[in-house]
Amino acid sequence: MSAVFTTLDEQSITRRHRRVLWASGLGIFLDGYDLSIMAIALIVLKDQWHPSSAALGLLGTAALVGALVGGLLGGPIADRFGRKTIYLIDIAAFFFAALLSGFAWDIASLVAFRFLLGLGVGADYPLSSTYMAEFMPKDRRGAVMTWIFGLWMGGAVVSSLVGLALLHTGPDAWRWMLASGALPAILVLWMRRNLPESPRWYLRRGRVADAERVVAWLAPQLSAAERRAALEETAAAMEGARRHSWLDLFGKRYLKLTLYACIPWFMVDVMGYALAIFLPLMLLHLGLKTNEQAVIGNTLFSLAFVIGWIPLALLIDRIGRRRAQIIGFLGDALGLGLVGVLLVALGEPPFWAVATGLLLFQISNSFGPGTTTWIIPTELYPTELRASGHGFATAVSRLGAATSVFLLPTIQATLGEAGLLFLLAGAGGVGVVTTLWLGNEMARESLPESLARKAA
Repeated sequence: MSAVFTTLDEQSITRRHRRVLWASGLGIFLDGYDLSIMAIALIVLKDQWHPSSAALGLLGTAALVGALVGGLLGGPIADRFGRKTIYLIDIAAFFFAALLSGFAWDIASLVAFRFLLGLGVGADYPLSSTYMAEFMPKDRRGAVMTWIFGLWMGGAVVSSLVGLALLHTGPDAWRWMLASGALPAILVLWMRRNLPESPRWYLRRGRVADAERVVAWLAPQLSAAERRAALEETAAAMEGARRHSWLDLFGKRYLKLTLYACIPWFMVDVMGYALAIFLPLMLLHLGLKTNEQAVIGNTLFSLAFVIGWIPLALLIDRIGRRRAQIIGFLGDALGLGLVGVLLVALGEPPFWAVATGLLLFQISNSFGPGTTTWIIPTELYPTELRASGHGFATAVSRLGAATSVFLLPTIQATLGEAGLLFLLAGAGGVGVVTTLWLGNEMARESLPESLARKAA
């Protein structure tokens, strides 16, 4: 292990680490905010524009398809040109797209603006995750990334409260809801304005002087001589190391890791995004009577995230990502399956019973795959493939989300709520099997750096 990476891996968390975490993690907040505000806006928009099931599916999936494209493009750009290259551009795209969404004049224009917004979100996922991972000490990496990923649900809860406050502001309520996403985007832009590039990326590119400036900022306890010696040792070790290309993700060495990064995340987004987008509408079919009750129920469902999230943050570096993911997927399948069984057996089960199953899903998901599938891809690949690998996994996950959200209204109309829930529970079962089969544990391990030289 390189001396400089050992230093970065073993130092304590400082205020500069926390600054990196907050600036990066607030991009995750924006994703949670936007997705949940759209779920509430659809309640108002549906009554005003009366979209067909297909149009409703397009509105729900436009940002997800944009995120798919953004992940595919953002990861390789970040690996080739640096993490900071798209660090501000992606959030600027989010800002303008959120603002424009409030001025949409028909379904087609709103779909287009939502797609643009998704581009920014999708590009930010591989950027923010790899950036955080490359700065964090190895023994705390899982915990701090779990704490920060909780900002996704923080965004969801805040947007639910904003949506509730705007619900009765008139026929343009949905416009104010969607445009409100531009406000937190301004905060993220300000916080990211002067953060440094990843020193790992600098070193992989042979830019030793640039890396030294960042290491001096991050680890000021090292003397100039110590920094220079460690960095020169690392640069010498990297010289002549094999260069990777994006296609290596699908080669013999990394294919199993890529499948592990992608399939479980695909499954968790099949389940999670379908419920996140349409849960307020679903709750109206499962016993709640008014829009206000549906929004409050959606908010409480979002808040239940903390019951699984806090234990995961405390335990993830001890029990590992793989075990937590398996436990979470099992709970996901049981919770959704329970609600499906109740609907088949009782027709109209008491709402408390339905809520129990949904809460079991939410708590299990937050303890396991709802968080771990975002962390795992950052730890599997070397520096020059890290953002590309995470970006591809992001794209695959959004393919699952977009497919689920687009088809959900049709599936619900065809199979009913019970059939839909059984289908989603099956996705949880697939997540268990694939994690058991493909899982590779990286808890408390150093990030791979590809320091091995080519054979002579």
